[in-house]
Amino acid sequence: MKQEVVFRRAMRMLHGALVGGLVLAGATFVLLVQIQGRALGLPPIVGFVLAGVAISLLIVASAIVRPKVPERASHQSPEAYWESAEARGAAVLLWAVVDGAGLAGCVGYLLTGGAAPAAAAVLSILALFVFRPSRLEA
Repeated sequence: MKQEVVFRRAMRMLHGALVGGLVLAGATFVLLVQIQGRALGLPPIVGFVLAGVAISLLIVASAIVRPKVPERASHQSPEAYWESAEARGAAVLLWAVVDGAGLAGCVGYLLTGGAAPAAAAVLSILALFVFRPSRLEA
């Protein structure tokens, strides 16, 4: 018996996994820095560079990648929207770029303990919330 693929649910699960993974990585890095009492000791410039990379990726995601995610037609159901390979591919690309920005911020915080990369990581988590599947299909 062939099972039907439910793309809408699969995309929600993928998005949830990306958000959960980023939050877990960030929490782990914060815990490591708190337990050690310090970051890994790299110069602050490293944190600023990684924060800049993260913010640049967020700008690319918002200005370039997000417009490539197709709008759902008014007559189209959310399930039919996610069945489209164009919508799925663009959404996954968008989430991957935002997740990469968050990871750059998390690593920057782990290496330097700086506020700038931590803020960039938090902005990335918020961006994933803004670009959640229900908002893309709305």
